[in-house]
This record gives sequence, C-alpha cells and structure tokens, in this order.
Amino acid sequence: MYRFTAQGRIGRIDELKKGGLRISVAADRLVDGPDGQWTKTEWLSVISFDADLNTKMLTELEVGQSVKFEGRIEPRKRPVGDIKIYDNSFVVVRFDRMSKPKANAKAKSEPAEAAA
Repeated sequence: MYRFTAQGRIGRIDELKKGGLRISVAADRLVDGPDGQWTKTEWLSVISFDADLNTKMLTELEVGQSVKFEGRIEPRKRPVGDIKIYDNSFVVVRFDRMSKPKANAKAKSEPAEAAA
C-alpha cells in the first residue's frame, strides 16, 4: 500500500454528493527562475468517504487553517471517452490541526465599528 503525508493550508472544503469530503490543501515552495527565486503555490486534493472522520473534519477544520493529513494513495484507472486516464486518489485516514487561520483585517475591524 502506498502512503502519503501532506501538510499545508486548507483552501477549500467540499462535501460530495456520495457522502465524501474533498479538501484542497496549498503549500508553497521556492522556485529558481531566470529572474531569481520566487514562491509557487502547489495544490493537492485529498478525499475521505469515512463518515465519522468526515464529521470530525467538518467540525474541527476551517479554510485557512494549517493541517497535516496522512493516508493512502489509491491508483485508479478511469475511461474518458476512448482514452483511459491513470491517476491517484489521496485518501485521508487521519489528520492533525497545526494552527487556526489568521483573522483577516475586515473581521478585526467589525467589532470596532459595532462599538461606535
């Protein structure tokens, strides 16, 4: 069995029609280019169909939060027209919250406006 560990910031959490949960995770890396180094954001989608785990993730996780996912990589083959596409699903079996998302400037200013 293939295993993975992915650590990054949550960009999106989507509930799927078939009872699954798909979470997009972003991580940055430095890239060397002709004009020097720059930061590139890489995205990975992880998925879970475990009802108990999904309930826990929906309760504890939010967009912007740093998180570490662990799980298994499931190779799969699917037809797209006359072509067979080979890709992988990253299936979550556990997660660890690393930090809460930072409050944005708008959220910080709302209480001050309400007090005025």
